Amino acid sequence: MFLRRSAISKMRRTIRRVLENVYESLKEEGELLIEIMGKEVLARIFQEKRWWEEDGVIILEESKLSEDWSSVESRWITIRDDRRDDFRFSLRLYSAAQLSELLKSCGFGQVRVYGDLSGSPYNQTAKRLVIVAHK
Repeated sequence: MFLRRSAISKMRRTIRRVLENVYESLKEEGELLIEIMGKEVLARIFQEKRWWEEDGVIILEESKLSEDWSSVESRWITIRDDRRDDFRFSLRLYSAAQLSELLKSCGFGQVRVYGDLSGSPYNQTAKRLVIVAHK
């Protein structure tokens, strides 16, 4: 099973239920791969305001971290031609240790942590938080 760049919601009970259901749904010796922006990576690269252009769309982003760093509230404004859209969302933030512990508490055995999909270490140069959890 593969979850890429998952937006893990603020509702802890919901994510726990999802992970427990994933665990139960996996075949014996199955693996779950999760790729997200880890809290440690975000701490290094966080910007309150930024913008970029992608495929002809200008994206303006404004983000605010919660006081305890458990979540980030974001607003994205996208502009393409004459159309302007406004999106607001909240993402729950997890450190490698927090997500590893959550997976273990949901039944997963071995949990391995990497800094990208090629298996680089999760350290101060990591670009993403990649976790492989084994049933």
